Amino acid sequence: MARELEFFFDFMSPPTYLAYTQMPGLIARTGATVRFRPMFTIGLLQLTGNRSPREVPNKARWMGADLQRWARRYGVALGGNSHIDTLKIIPPLRGAFVAAGRGETDAYLAAMFRGMWVEDVNIGEAATWARLIGGAGLDPDAYAAGVERAEVKEALRANTQEAADRGAFGAPSFFVGDELFWGQDRLAFVEEALMALPA
Repeated sequence: MARELEFFFDFMSPPTYLAYTQMPGLIARTGATVRFRPMFTIGLLQLTGNRSPREVPNKARWMGADLQRWARRYGVALGGNSHIDTLKIIPPLRGAFVAAGRGETDAYLAAMFRGMWVEDVNIGEAATWARLIGGAGLDPDAYAAGVERAEVKEALRANTQEAADRGAFGAPSFFVGDELFWGQDRLAFVEEALMALPA
């Protein structure tokens, strides 16, 4: 079995952003291939009966401080996003499928995660989304058309359902084979599982 990591993600999740920043190092150490799997976390929560930590005030306060601890440990910037309560995240998530089809996943994810958690912009607003895509050297018109394709819409729904069916309940969720790991703070276990596989 090849060393492959499935990374189910949503741009709205700050722990997912932190995990994303650690992928280059993990890949270098393990030689693994990372398969990025966009999912709609709000839909996943509904499917599994879970709820966002933001809905529990004490947990939200604690988690905000804890995420900053991890950001300092990783040496990465992590801001808030002032648009999160009104953000229309579906088009950017669908855009990740367009990026995969065009061989542009790395550039697209970098632009979206940076816009969301470093630049504090509304990545779900059409003009801002197009600006981020263009700034990454990609074609905004191709993405605007791509996210309206029926197969792209279905792919996001299917990924979200698959994540739930395989036991996921939040973002980020990682699979090494059939083994599920949840949370950016489980990356050491993810790495151990990958290293247990033949190179």
